[in-house]
Amino acid sequence: MKAFLEKYNSLKYLLYFFIAYMIGFVILENHQSSRLIITDSWIDQYIPFNEYFVIPYVLWFVFIALGFAYFVFIDQSGIKRTYFYLFLGMSLSLLIYAILPTGQNLRVHLPNDNIFQCLVSFIYSVDSPTNVCPSIHVYNSVMMCVSLLKSPRIQKSSWLCAGIVILAVLICMSTVMIKQHAFIDIVFALILAIIIYNIGKRKFDY
Repeated sequence: MKAFLEKYNSLKYLLYFFIAYMIGFVILENHQSSRLIITDSWIDQYIPFNEYFVIPYVLWFVFIALGFAYFVFIDQSGIKRTYFYLFLGMSLSLLIYAILPTGQNLRVHLPNDNIFQCLVSFIYSVDSPTNVCPSIHVYNSVMMCVSLLKSPRIQKSSWLCAGIVILAVLICMSTVMIKQHAFIDIVFALILAIIIYNIGKRKFDY
C-alpha cells in the first residue's frame, strides 16, 4: 500500500480534497438559509422535463471519476492542471453558496411510472434544490472535458475527443432537463469555467 501511494503520490491530494469538499458541502446542505436567491427564470418555462436525461446526469459521476483516474494513473503530466481546474472551481462554488445561498422551484411531481422517473425521484430525495448556482455538475463536466482534451494521448483519437465533448454537453443539458438546475445555474457555471481557464492559461503556460 505504501509503495502504491508513493508511486501515485497525487492520489492523496485528491482524497484530502474530496473529504474536505464533502464536509463543506454537507454543512451547507444542512444549513437551510431563509434568504435563498431563487434562480428560476422565464427561460426555464420553455425547457421541457425529460426523465431520460437522468442517464447522462448520473454518468457525470463516472465521467469525473474516470477522468481523475486517467490523470492519476496514466497521464500524470496533466494532474496539476486538472486539480487546479476542479479544486479551485469547486471551492469557489462552495464559497459562493455560503455567501449567496441559492435555490430553485422547478422540480416536478413524478408518478414513478418507470425506472428513469424513479431515479430522478431518488436524486431529488438525496440532493436538495439549494446551493445550485453555479452548477458544479456543469462546471466539473466542462473543465474535466477541457483538461482531457489537452492530454496528448487523448488528442490522438478524434473519436474519443468527440465522445468526451458529446458526453460533457449531454451532462450539462441533463441538469435542466431533469429540473435539478435552472438555466442561469449553467450560465454562471460557464462564466466561472471561463475565468478559471484563463487563470490556468497563465499558470500552466498554454
